[in-house]
Amino acid sequence: MTGDPTHGPADETASTGTPQAAGESRPGAPSGGGAAGAQDTEGHRASAGLTVGGRVVVRYRLEGAGASATDFLGELVARNDDFLVVDTRSERVKLIRADVIAAKDVPPPASRPGRAHERVSADDLEKLMAGGWQALDRGGLGDWVLRASEGFTGRANSALVVGDPSLPLDKAIDFVERWYAERGLPPMFQVHGQPGFEISSDPTAAVLLDRGYTPGGGRPQWERVLVMTGLSAAVAPLTQESVPVTADAELQLEWLMAYGEQRSIVPGATEAVLTGSEGQLFLSVRDPGSRRITALARMAIHPGWAGVFGLWVHPDHRHEGLGSTLVSAVAMVARENNMPAIYLQVSADNAEGVAFWEGLGFTVHHEYTYLVRPVS
Repeated sequence: MTGDPTHGPADETASTGTPQAAGESRPGAPSGGGAAGAQDTEGHRASAGLTVGGRVVVRYRLEGAGASATDFLGELVARNDDFLVVDTRSERVKLIRADVIAAKDVPPPASRPGRAHERVSADDLEKLMAGGWQALDRGGLGDWVLRASEGFTGRANSALVVGDPSLPLDKAIDFVERWYAERGLPPMFQVHGQPGFEISSDPTAAVLLDRGYTPGGGRPQWERVLVMTGLSAAVAPLTQESVPVTADAELQLEWLMAYGEQRSIVPGATEAVLTGSEGQLFLSVRDPGSRRITALARMAIHPGWAGVFGLWVHPDHRHEGLGSTLVSAVAMVARENNMPAIYLQVSADNAEGVAFWEGLGFTVHHEYTYLVRPVS
């Protein structure tokens, strides 16, 4: 593909003045209309919770003789007050929201053999994980996702290189560099591949390396990051002897302060990223005497998947089983809510962390690196 940058999977369209995209098919004139301005119909309510950039299924009302409804399965590219735009396997369709009968997010498709956590492709899992750690500022360039969050974490401040950027590589990289310069941030690209992949073998990475970008940009923890996955059913369950775990749907100040003991917090941006997913839980374990938080984790909630972020145990309480207890709690919630698969990210240079996850039955699905231009 070539041409101008297109809406990315993280973008929602404006509520008015949205042209029908080139090559976009619109099912024939259903009865609901789609008048300008905000609507409050069953169709709007049914589609309100869909994740832009995620895989969805939409049951849609048709007019005329024959079938009264049909289903559209694909990626939700954009949404405004009046329309949904869905990329199906065969075409892009524009659906009037008032004529939606039912809609829901669905897991990424299986693209290879294996168990639930092994069947999804690296591209699809990367897009899913981006929804579990939503950046404060998001943009799109074709399939690429541009993320900025005032410097809080690499995942929330890098361009996710996945699929087709809709421009030749040189021009796409130029566009990304301008996008980050406008936000006062250094350009950074997240490039992924199979375990042990040669970074220079990736076409985008090869161009970036020629431009002087380096893996990790001087940070060893960014040179190789492992994406590990496992089955929620395979994680040991909580027992009567397990320490109590608290799970909050809302971010509490005490949890945030404890989280700040493991990484620098950027006021405003950190809270926005931590609470920006479609669903998340903040898990914690407290010292029975002082009642202070001694271990915590964040759980991102997706259709069919759970994500584990920020697992941390206070240094004075390590080797007490608190980390594995938190993972057991995540797995319990996942099992109870039809999420058979769990993902996480851990730096390849964190040997103790990798061993911890392997001991719980997790394996490497794929890995990624951040390509950063050294500051001159």
